[in-house]
Amino acid sequence: MTSVSSFQGPDVPDVPDVPDVPDVPDVPDVPDVPDVPDVPDVRLRPVMTEPLRVPAGNPGAMTGDGNNTWLIDGREPTLIDAGVGLAAHVEAIARALDGRVLARVLVTHGHADHASGVPALRERWPALEAYKWPTAGETGWRDLADGERLVAGDADLIVLHTPGHAIDHVCFWDPASRALFAGDMVVEGTTVMIPAGKGGSLRDYLASLERLAGLNPRVIYPGHGPVVDRPVDLIREYVAHRQMREAQVLACLRDGISDPDAIVARIYGELSDPIRRAARMTVEAHLEKLRGEGFSPNF
Repeated sequence: MTSVSSFQGPDVPDVPDVPDVPDVPDVPDVPDVPDVPDVPDVRLRPVMTEPLRVPAGNPGAMTGDGNNTWLIDGREPTLIDAGVGLAAHVEAIARALDGRVLARVLVTHGHADHASGVPALRERWPALEAYKWPTAGETGWRDLADGERLVAGDADLIVLHTPGHAIDHVCFWDPASRALFAGDMVVEGTTVMIPAGKGGSLRDYLASLERLAGLNPRVIYPGHGPVVDRPVDLIREYVAHRQMREAQVLACLRDGISDPDAIVARIYGELSDPIRRAARMTVEAHLEKLRGEGFSPNF
């Protein structure tokens, strides 16, 4: 029997040396993660419904086919301009609302064809809110402020003070749809009277036109006439027309014609009486502008 101690096994090969493990390079510092800026509260802007034209029913020499009023439907039905209070106008608004309440009326300015219908509207809807740019001595209105936002239907409108045709003239702007309710700022197919001495200012009017052009509106819903689908072009035409009239007035002054009626006769020719009175006020507005700019012939 062989003893365990004398047993010879196969030779075990030598284990190779383990190579040195290279040093692990230092891990660079991780930069601080900058703070994430606050995400603004982005919400879908309500879309204004297509306004409904409700004619005020007051055609005339100075109003053309009559005034436009614009009904913006939605959760807070709103009317732009009040008309003159004719029963047929109020009934047309009521039919469109189909039993709902007219929440408010936003008046572009205080001329009677735009503002005098408020009492008739309030008689039908006693809780009606009536908004207008404030002028001295007026009561019964909620005051408007430039840049103010007001709910109209399902959207908001921004108030823009646009004096010139009237000292209290405003427009209402919907930036989401780029729609502008422009009152008496522009009318397709004719021009706007600037009533010098009755709150009109040609210098202010031209500045207001430039303000509106800078908005680049898509559409204008005017106080008179058809919807304007080329707003900036029309505004530029208005400015050019005023420049032409100013050149004509200056030519009269240089020829020694300074009486407003004589200037009207030379520039406009024969006019019906209401239009002639409007033309005279506009000529006076040009003369007032020239005086303000330092032009001082004998007039």
